[in-house]
Amino acid sequence: MVAQEVPDLSKCLEEAHSLDESSTCCEERLSASNMKKSEVPGDMARADIKPKSMHRAKIWSDDVENLYRFQQAGYRDEVEYKQVKQFDVVECWPETGFIKKLQRRDNTFYYYNKQRECEDKDVPKVKIYVY
Repeated sequence: MVAQEVPDLSKCLEEAHSLDESSTCCEERLSASNMKKSEVPGDMARADIKPKSMHRAKIWSDDVENLYRFQQAGYRDEVEYKQVKQFDVVECWPETGFIKKLQRRDNTFYYYNKQRECEDKDVPKVKIYVY
């Protein structure tokens, strides 16, 4: 069994304060579960919301990585995934925040690694939808 080190909350807050930015890194790491609460509001995920526009990713980021994983599983993004599957939370890796597991439309599962999976050559293939 591997013991996971939990960062000291005060140390994390001091680092965030010294960088002059708000951070939720400690809150995410202190969670006993690897389930992540969504940034998508509940009413937006439940309503039949259609995107207003779409553009392609130019550079890799954490958000582009997660969009890549949703699109690889057959969904536009987290909003559509939650509309179709009626899930409130998406299972994520606590260390990186990347999506850990998605259920496809045919009820099979995609399992993802903790590390980046979207290669540089695949970044322009990722679609970013605006609501």
